[in-house]
Amino acid sequence: MLGERGDDNVAAAVIFSAILLVAWAILQTAVVLLGRGVALDAARDGVHSARLPPVDTASAASAAVAYARTATGTWLGNVASRASSDGRNVSVTVTGDAVSLVPFADFPISQTSSGPIEELRP
Repeated sequence: MLGERGDDNVAAAVIFSAILLVAWAILQTAVVLLGRGVALDAARDGVHSARLPPVDTASAASAAVAYARTATGTWLGNVASRASSDGRNVSVTVTGDAVSLVPFADFPISQTSSGPIEELRP
């Protein structure tokens, strides 16, 4: 029929656009989840470096940032770390921003890890 000419091209364009949008969303989700995993590993690395006496929270925070920057390169931006200790436990929080594939969207990441301070006894 003459009235349906070109309908297949329009349908294909709509379907392929939807497929690309879904693929883009899956890729963005993967980047955010990977960033969360690396931030958690960095926080654990910071806790591990501060568990032995004498507890140094500044070195724990810098170890966590160094781990995150080494593991992610440039796709986890604005990496920062904060460490604290209450005398029995040490806690490290790593924050950053995942690379955004969506224009004008931010995907902040924050992960915390804590553990007890080792007590050395003879």
